Amino acid sequence: MPSNRLTYVPALRPHEYATISRPKKTVQRAYGGSRCANCVKDRVVRAFLIEEQKIVKKVLKESQQKKR
Repeated sequence: MPSNRLTYVPALRPHEYATISRPKKTVQRAYGGSRCANCVKDRVVRAFLIEEQKIVKKVLKESQQKKR
C-alpha cells in the first residue's frame, strides 16, 4: 500500500462519509478506493505478463513435442 494519499477520494470522518454520495466515495477503476492508480496499473501489467509467459511456455512445450 502506498504511503501517499489516494487522489479523488476525500479523507473524511465516518459520519461525514454518510452524508456524501456513493460516487464521491470511490474511483471508477479496479480496486476502487483501496489501491492507488499506479498500484492498479502495476497489478494489471504483472497479470498480463504472467499470462503471456504461460502462453510462451505452452508454445515452447508444443514445439518440443513436435521435434520428437
